[in-house]
Amino acid sequence: MAVGDLQSQQYLRAAFPNFAASPELHVLQLDPYREAAVVIGMSEADYRDASFLTEALATPERLGAPIPLFRVLEAVENAGETRPVHFIIHQGHTGSTLISRLLDEVGGFGLREPWALLTLAELYDKVGKPDSLVSEAEYGRIRDAMMGVWARRWRDGQQPVVKATSHAGRIGEDLLKSRASSKALCLNLKPEPYLATLLAGENSPIDLRGFGPDRVRRTIAAFGDVTPPMHALSVGELAAMAWLIERESQWRLLHGDDLKTRALDVDFEAFLADPQAILGRIAAHFDMNPGENAIREAVNGPVMNRYSKATEHGYSADLRRQRLDEARRTMADEIGKGLKWLENAAGNSPYAREILNDAG
Repeated sequence: MAVGDLQSQQYLRAAFPNFAASPELHVLQLDPYREAAVVIGMSEADYRDASFLTEALATPERLGAPIPLFRVLEAVENAGETRPVHFIIHQGHTGSTLISRLLDEVGGFGLREPWALLTLAELYDKVGKPDSLVSEAEYGRIRDAMMGVWARRWRDGQQPVVKATSHAGRIGEDLLKSRASSKALCLNLKPEPYLATLLAGENSPIDLRGFGPDRVRRTIAAFGDVTPPMHALSVGELAAMAWLIERESQWRLLHGDDLKTRALDVDFEAFLADPQAILGRIAAHFDMNPGENAIREAVNGPVMNRYSKATEHGYSADLRRQRLDEARRTMADEIGKGLKWLENAAGNSPYAREILNDAG
């Protein structure tokens, strides 16, 4: 895939002179097959309101247009900036949207689940293989440009924080290695509360089956022959596989010699037990200095009492606890199957055993 020559430098800068510095044009979609990118106009309030930076943002009322991909690349490359962009790498349903919204209150600029990151992860999976659409160098150029796009901010001192989807967290290691100033929060739950949380969701069986094939492939690549085929797995066992492979993505950050000082490990239930102290730790990790009053106001403000993915609905730690208790009653068999699947995986793989033993 050719990403264009650098002979023409003026197009994007003339049309969008602030593109390389300002988030007012968001790169909604990467379309490597058409060698294009879709950009849309976004205000700071639009970003704050958005739970997900996905195709749902492309409404008739919002300015947007496809442009040649290489124009995006050259515009960011010519800016010469390498400011930090940080990441929330999380297991699914572990409070990542809540943490992202709280960080917005104390000096962060949240980019929640950018669609382009999933495309980048798909490109990364193929690099070096015969069916890869891009070469290793081309992938690196696209990744570095997107890191520059996500590093833009509205004002000095603001820290951009990308909340990856749990599925795209698999390239967290590659993202951090590409920019020495970037850091990661690894947000997680221990296996039993994770299984209860996941199985409490009405749509969880659909999601687990939808992501199942990719998780089976990744699990076998990381741990060897530790699982029956997907068709033989129950929803509880699929949930356990999700816990293990998503924790493995975090493990590579937390234990890599060149990355472990840049990754902070946080258990979501520990956060709920002391949100003020742990939000302060997270903010400090991401080089924010909001002060104790701002942290206190954030955790005592409206964000903690709304459902973060749909803020029109109320939510609370007590309501979450009630839902988990209900899942433990109604899904006890599936939770048990998931825990047994993890035990078997640990018995067949020293690497899986190390990860599981660390969870306690």
